[in-house]
Formats: sequence, C-alpha cells, structure tokens
Amino acid sequence: MPDSSDRFKFDAVIYSSEINHRHGVGVLLQRIFPDTSRILSIRAENWYGGEHTFGQVALHINHRGLTRAQGLAKVAEALSNHQIERILCIPYQVDEVLTALALQELFGAPICTYLMDDQNILVKSIPDNLMAELLSKSRLCLAISVEMCDVYKAKYAVDLHFTPPVLPFALADLQTNSQSSTVEIPSDLLQRGVMIGNVWCPTWLKSLQTITKKTGITIDWYGNTGAEWNIGDRLQLLADGITEKGFLPTEAEVIVALKKYLYAIVPSGTLDLDDGNPATAWLSLPSRIPFLLATANIPIIVVGNKNTTAARFVESMGIGIAAEYKIESLMLAVKQITQPSYQQKFRQQAALLTPLFIDHNTDEWIWQSLASGHPIDQRFQEILDLQCQISYLDALTQALDTIGSQRKEIDTLRNALTLAEQARLQDQKNFEEIMELYRNQISINTFNSKFKYLIKKILGKLKKIYKN
Repeated sequence: MPDSSDRFKFDAVIYSSEINHRHGVGVLLQRIFPDTSRILSIRAENWYGGEHTFGQVALHINHRGLTRAQGLAKVAEALSNHQIERILCIPYQVDEVLTALALQELFGAPICTYLMDDQNILVKSIPDNLMAELLSKSRLCLAISVEMCDVYKAKYAVDLHFTPPVLPFALADLQTNSQSSTVEIPSDLLQRGVMIGNVWCPTWLKSLQTITKKTGITIDWYGNTGAEWNIGDRLQLLADGITEKGFLPTEAEVIVALKKYLYAIVPSGTLDLDDGNPATAWLSLPSRIPFLLATANIPIIVVGNKNTTAARFVESMGIGIAAEYKIESLMLAVKQITQPSYQQKFRQQAALLTPLFIDHNTDEWIWQSLASGHPIDQRFQEILDLQCQISYLDALTQALDTIGSQRKEIDTLRNALTLAEQARLQDQKNFEEIMELYRNQISINTFNSKFKYLIKKILGKLKKIYKN
C-alpha cells in the first residue's frame, strides 16, 4: 500500500445493497448525508439493477467463499488508494460486518454501528459471534427503534442509542403545520386511505387485500417499488380496492398528494406463526411514519398486531390508531379516524412532534458522537420522554373514562398544552430560530414542568371524584 499521506481520505458507509430512493434505508441515508463528497460507500449486493446514487466513491465487495484472511486481503486491495477515517456500518448480512471489521483492522478507524433491521435476534442472517464482535468493537451503537435498543442491549450487554428516521427541514412546512390542524379534503377522497412505500411481507399485503375487498375500504398506493410480492396481479389489487398510483417525481409532490387524504395506512406484522416478517414488524420503525407525521400531519392507521414497533409508536405518540387484520377492527379504526374530533387531535399532536424529527446536521451528530463514544446531545431522548408523558396522560384519560367523569376537562387541558407548544413554534421565522427556541426554551425540562402541573391538576380532580 502507498503511504497514507498519498491516499484519498474518506468516511466509509457500508450497507448490503445499492443506496437509492427505492427502499427505506436508502432514503434515510440520503437524508442524513446530503453532502457525500467525503463518503466512500461499500455494498455487497446489487438488488436494484446497480442503481446507486450515494458517495463520491462506490465499491462492490462481498466475502462469499472467502476466509477472514482472504476477505481482509480483498478489502485491502480494493482500498489501496484510499484512507478510511471513520466507519458507519448498517449491518444486514455477514458481508457488511466483515467489511467493517476489516476496515478497522486496516486503518484503525472507529466504527459506528447503526441497526435499522434485525438480522440476528429473530432473523439469523448474522451469526452471534460476528454480531458480538462488531458491537464490542464499535465505539458508538445506534438503533432505529426503542425495541431494537432494548433487545440488543439485553443480548449483548452494550449500550445502543435510539436514533429514529429524520427528514430535511425543507420537507416540513412548520408554519402551515402549526397554524392549522384541519384540512380541506376533496369529496371523492373523504373515505379513501393512502399508502406509501413498500409492503415488506406478502402476507401483510394479502391480508390487507382480503379486508379491503370485503369492506369496500379503498386505498391509493404511492411508491410501490416492485418487490416481487408487491407486483402480483395489479388488476386484482384494483378489484380489491387498492389503486396503484406509481411514483411521483419528487417528495414535494408526494407531500401535496398526502395532504388530500384523511388518513394513511401502514401495514405491519401479526407477530404470530403466519407472520412472514416478524423481525421487521417487532423491531423496526418504518421511516415512512415520521415522514407522514412531519410532512402532512396525517393521522395513521397501523394494521397488524398492537405490539409491533409501528403500532406502539403511533399509539403512544398520539398520532393514530392500531387495528388488526380483521374486518370489524379496520372498519372501526377508519370510522374513528375520519371523525373531526380525532382528525383534530391527531393532526395537532403530529404538528407538535414535527420539530423532533427534523434533520439538524444528523451527519455531523453521528460523526461527533462517534468521536466522543456517546451521543453529544439528547435530541432523540426528548422523543422518548415525550412518548412516556403522552402514554401517562392517555392512561389518566382512560382512568377518568372508567369512572365516567371529567373527560371533557382533561381533553381541554391536553388540547391547551398542545396549542401552547404550537403557539411558541408558530412565531418563528426560520429553521435556526425554531431549533434554537425548541432546544432552549421548549426543552423537555420545560415540557416536564408543564406536564407535572397538568398532572397535579388532574390528580386533584381525581381525588375530588373519589371523595364524592
């Protein structure tokens, strides 16, 4: 190898396949890294016809049929003219793990491992010994869901930090979101739902089709990228109430389309023996959910088991409803979510949450956190704290419901809290001002103080009720 001073210096991003707009990981990585001039990407597979739009340099390396020593030599040869300074590994197969470990051995570069899909707990694509080695040699470990953090920490005794999907500020119209919680829906779309992106399991799609066929519920589907089970019989999809709308040229046009609907459908898993993809359902947070939340404030119905990550997130954050793959369950969810009171509640909550999912130099946050060995700030912890607070408030609401009193008052208090947060955001003119205000003046500590005051009032009312 030439002297390191003669090599081109890069940060390596390692994923299994092409990074493009046709799958969630590709979309998320492109959002996190808008500037890829220092990125050298490495993939093992071509699952999308070689369509790769990420990085200054793109290498194709797999380790099939090779020993560890042979794989190391292969990586060394491919990187002979490059110096790797930092490594981001998104493991999906063994190849990504071996490549990341080889790069660390060759260049001494620190590794950040970002788990977006489970390939070791329920799916055994990556053996325990390799996953353990990767996590133990990673200076920073991130995971896309709380559930993923908890499960991998329990198994491997390493700290993983919740890092959800984010989206660019330009896609979130904060002024519009904060000013209004109502939308004007064309009359022909009042009962139609909308779906975006892939459905990652054939049984999920077939189960949804069975219900839409029997109930008359109709769905417009944007962005089906053509996974084998998503292609099927398009005429049958249409007959079953699901209309494929294809790809829109830009995300901005997708957002315009989303704002015409009262609700979005997100298919998920059943977490039973018939579930064809329980790992994704149980442990991954679909990137489309923060996208739907922050760009259109659209209420969401997650179809599947209520214990999936998607369903738990939507319900605990107060932005939608979970329904089963049963006729009565989905029909009830559609009936509820299209009512004005639910529309207002879910859209207001989504507007409040939007700033938490806006990308604020997440690329630098990852690299600086990697250098420190831990997150440099608690921006994503705020989401977890807020999630706990909303869940607690909902539990109190249910308690009040069971004794048949004061529901109107608690709803009023909750709406007042949401509107107060929106009012603070509404006065801001641009992204920097919003972020500065949100981080400093509307920090989670401020929210906590408001929340405690609110809870104190509610508990006081409960005490009076019990006395009576």
